[in-house]
Amino acid sequence: MFYTKQQPMKQQARTIPGRLVDFDFNRYRLPTFVMQFKPSIYQDGDCYYAVLSSEEEHDVSGLGTSPEDALIDWNDKVCEMLSLSAPLRESLKATNI
Repeated sequence: MFYTKQQPMKQQARTIPGRLVDFDFNRYRLPTFVMQFKPSIYQDGDCYYAVLSSEEEHDVSGLGTSPEDALIDWNDKVCEMLSLSAPLRESLKATNI
């Protein structure tokens, strides 16, 4: 048998549109995962993106018309990724934004 050394996969850096937004996470009551991981927020025109990683194949991103909406969408996608049940996902959401 012949064995070849596999080359490690190179990570694809994701190009995130817009500019990085300075966001005060302590100003709002936000979902649990948002507060735990504090994803970066970018603004491109009227759209906001919440992004945890700049590596395209490993990123989790949310989209919204405000930073808060993008963060809530990001939190929902994290919950989906972790396959949390709907009742548990609802209990992790903030009631006041």
